Amino acid sequence: MASNKVAFITGVTGQDGAHLAHRLIEDGWQVYGGFRRGSSNKTWRLDHLSITRKVQLVECQLNEMQNLIEILQKTKPAEIYNLAGESFVADSFKYPGVNFEVNTIGALNVLEAMRLVAPEARLFCASSSEVFRSSPDGRPLDERSECRPANPYGISKLAALHLVRLYRERYGLYACSGMLFNHEGPLRGREYVTRKIAFNISRLRVQGGPPLQLGDLNGARDWGAADDYVRAMRAMLSLDEPRDLVIATGKLHTVRDFLRTAARAAGFDPVFENEGADETCIDRASGKTLAQVSEKYFRVHGTPPLAGNALQLLSLTGWTGSRSIEKLVEEMVAADINRWETGVTNV
Repeated sequence: MASNKVAFITGVTGQDGAHLAHRLIEDGWQVYGGFRRGSSNKTWRLDHLSITRKVQLVECQLNEMQNLIEILQKTKPAEIYNLAGESFVADSFKYPGVNFEVNTIGALNVLEAMRLVAPEARLFCASSSEVFRSSPDGRPLDERSECRPANPYGISKLAALHLVRLYRERYGLYACSGMLFNHEGPLRGREYVTRKIAFNISRLRVQGGPPLQLGDLNGARDWGAADDYVRAMRAMLSLDEPRDLVIATGKLHTVRDFLRTAARAAGFDPVFENEGADETCIDRASGKTLAQVSEKYFRVHGTPPLAGNALQLLSLTGWTGSRSIEKLVEEMVAADINRWETGVTNV
């Protein structure tokens, strides 16, 4: 492993990239961060962590291998984290080609550029729980579970997972993939249901307004904390031999659970009334409706509940796991309450 503490992160302005850059900088690393053209003004996550000026931003186009070669030649990183990609599962049915161009061809270009000019570096590539099929017996999924994606996003990630293995075995690169189950935090975008809940529950606490509208409250996910999952990424690159490992909590929580926890974190006393499309969440103290189900948010192509088993990661690296769902939600709500109170509502 190279001794220079230089890291290159694709997707540094995203949730995981920002958390990772923060962790690396705290440990004395020099961080180069790749961002897509047109996204240079989307540094709010880096701003939130007060590291924008500490990250050396470089324009990075994953579909242009020559661009990646030039970046790696210039930065000479010891560690590479490929975190950029299309990650909104529902959109992958509308834009399957974009998913393959960014998630699969992008990963291939990173691998090929690494092979050509940075073969001594270590690479972490962000994979996804969506590469698996749901467990028929309900047990959490691990590295031996069947890979059978249910959407184009998952297929694009599975192809990238196989490419990482191929380059590792064929060329001897230190390259690994983390099969990341859902992970959230204050830096999550508002297009995701977890942040949508935290943002709007905070709005209702600070300034009121109409209730939050949600889809199926029975939808369940294995939710961990993004800040803890980037610690797992770093731990994986510290292993003597590269391994593809599951990063997860092993616990499923429903959207209803998340909403209830968020409402309590904001100081409400939530109770649920009715069922199905008529279900509402009411604040017991005031009688105010906090959230209501709307069929327009029901997904045509829903993802089944997937929980992961990170036992291999825990035993091999000593990773201590993710903070509790309660702690995670409290942090998200506290951050959004602060944003509403200070007028920062555009992130």
